[in-house]
Amino acid sequence: MKRMKWMWFVIPLLFACVSKNDRGERYSDLEKIIMSDTLRVVTLSRSTSYFDYKGVEMGYEFELAQQLAHSLSVNLKVITARDENQMVDMLEKEQVDLIAYPVTISPEMKERIEFVPHEYRTKQVLVQRKEKKKAVIQDALDLIGKEIYVVENSKYHKHLLQVDDEIGGGILIQTVSNEEDEESLIEKVSKGEIAFTVSDDNIAAVNKTYYSNIDVRMGMSHPQRSAWAVRKGASDLRDTINSWFTEIQGDFTYQYLHNKYFEKNKKRYAQDVPKYINSKKISAYDPLFKKYANTVRWDWKMLASIAYQESRFNPDAKSWAGAMGIMQLMPNTAKRFGVDSASISNPEQNIKAAVKYLSNVDAAFKYIENEEERTKFVLASYNAGVGHVRDAMALAEKHGKSPEKWSDVRVFMLMKAKPEFFNDPVVRHGYLRGEETDNFVAEIILRYKEYNDVIID
Repeated sequence: MKRMKWMWFVIPLLFACVSKNDRGERYSDLEKIIMSDTLRVVTLSRSTSYFDYKGVEMGYEFELAQQLAHSLSVNLKVITARDENQMVDMLEKEQVDLIAYPVTISPEMKERIEFVPHEYRTKQVLVQRKEKKKAVIQDALDLIGKEIYVVENSKYHKHLLQVDDEIGGGILIQTVSNEEDEESLIEKVSKGEIAFTVSDDNIAAVNKTYYSNIDVRMGMSHPQRSAWAVRKGASDLRDTINSWFTEIQGDFTYQYLHNKYFEKNKKRYAQDVPKYINSKKISAYDPLFKKYANTVRWDWKMLASIAYQESRFNPDAKSWAGAMGIMQLMPNTAKRFGVDSASISNPEQNIKAAVKYLSNVDAAFKYIENEEERTKFVLASYNAGVGHVRDAMALAEKHGKSPEKWSDVRVFMLMKAKPEFFNDPVVRHGYLRGEETDNFVAEIILRYKEYNDVIID
């Protein structure tokens, strides 16, 4: 019904445009999209907008664009850019139809592009590390004498210069090149490598779900406006998108996606579940791990270690991203290996499909002769997807390191969170929060070693 309802909105616009085209005028942007059966959007590869998770395209802006394309009954083609300027250039050169990313509204940008009236409201916030015996900064005056890191010539840099001027100077503004971005700087704050950075509050909110030791409550600016954008003169497409935004406000699409990406999701399971029951039993599912371990020719205790990491042995677990069951399979992966949505939470079916997937990935890396090394690549792929792992291998090779040695490749998994690396021509799958994958591999192997020490087969 939603799809048909939307066509009632689009059809009058199309008839209006077609009547003009019958008189020899150019096709409008909206007409071109409908006729080509494809909506081409450009966005940035970020945790808030577009990324690859276990082989599945995800992201707040991506899912909105996907639903917009569905409402227009066309396919979606996503292209990623390095930065905001490249997105605008691609739009002006007619390489894309829409910027599906909140571009900061400014007089300069209004001269170049047409903003969709549906606006985002964000404010810049100070990102700082929480310390047990140290109060967080709550006033701009307390930043005098403090080093704050921002990307040079970014909107954060420009606004921070204004703040510094307003308080009479004294903030030690440190700039980095655009090979970094706000998310890589937030990670450095979390690790204690730098003390402060500045970010939009929505980006800070997403990163706080990963880094619980950061504080993002102090505002650094008044609310700022941003919006998606189309080409100058594409008023029919602009108005169609704006009306669509108004429509989805009433069907909880906003609420669902906002909760999914920006609220404090339980991206990790509780830590208080025992790693094993006793010296003879890891979990109630040991017989299933033993039954299917031979499919991938692994020790069953490695499968148990994965299951603990993924779900804490909970067959009803469901992640924020939609992964399900004891082995946390994405539905499309489960379907690929013979398990439908009705059976995905069944422990045996879930484990069986997961082991088939592991076996498939193991075969893909068969040329890595050292089995222990190959296992690390398989585990990394289970967490991040084979594409991201191959990206890191390509980066390792490009930089003179071994693409078949995990200690080399893991470095570039970590680097895939930095624009300098995820925008590299050899990278095909964009942004990745590689720290999670690195931890995933290390924790599973360490737990497996513990199981070997403790469990008596």
